[in-house]
Order: sequence, then structure tokens, then C-alpha cells
Amino acid sequence: MANGTIAFDTLQTSGQITGTAKSVDTDYVVNGVSKVWINFNGSSFGTADSFNVTSITDNGTGDYYVTIASDMVNANYCTTTAGRISGGISCNDAGENTSGRIAIGALDSGGSRDDPDTVCAAVDGDLA
Repeated sequence: MANGTIAFDTLQTSGQITGTAKSVDTDYVVNGVSKVWINFNGSSFGTADSFNVTSITDNGTGDYYVTIASDMVNANYCTTTAGRISGGISCNDAGENTSGRIAIGALDSGGSRDDPDTVCAAVDGDLA
């Protein structure tokens, strides 16, 4: 069986989406939405919700890898991160991203590694 190409300009739902938007431009799907996102607890590693994620690795206090299910085309994608803990927290790209993994570092308000109550990350870029 040969694989073919399906070409279209607009995707339309079968009515399962509520509200006024019933279609979306395919350019938006390709270029305008996050390809990966996750919301997890930095201490217990319970995932509240995620998309295109297979696992989280704890590398130590405030140091995480998030494994991407469908890899990005390369490691030059944009990662947006956030975290929350009493007293303040900042999360950042830990500089070790690969096409299949997000590296996240979490720091408390004093600049020390800490495990936040909530860690969120989203990736924008091209899937492989």
C-alpha cells in the first residue's frame, strides 16, 4: 500500500467542539500551537496534564528532563517555562535541550535549586 498526500486548507470538526469556532486553518496547526506542553509537580512528579510527553526524569533538586514523544526537528526550538513555590521560583531552559528532550532548571528566590510545587513548560518549533 502506497502512502499518499492529503492537501487541505481548513480542518473542520464534526460538531464536537463547543462555541463559535468550528474550523481552524492548517497553517495555525503547523505554526501557531505548542508542539509539547506539560504541567507537573516538581517534588512528587505527578503530572497534572501534558501533550506529546512520554516521561519526566528527576536529575536532582530542581533539575528535570522532560522526554518528548514525537521529536522536534532539532534542539533549536523555543521553550517557555514557569514554576511556583511559596517564596517564589523561576524555571529556565537548562541549556541541555535535544530534539527529544527538554531540560528544565528550577531556582528559588535566592537562586538555589529547589523543587517547585508546579512546573510548566511549553515548546514551540517544528516537529521532525
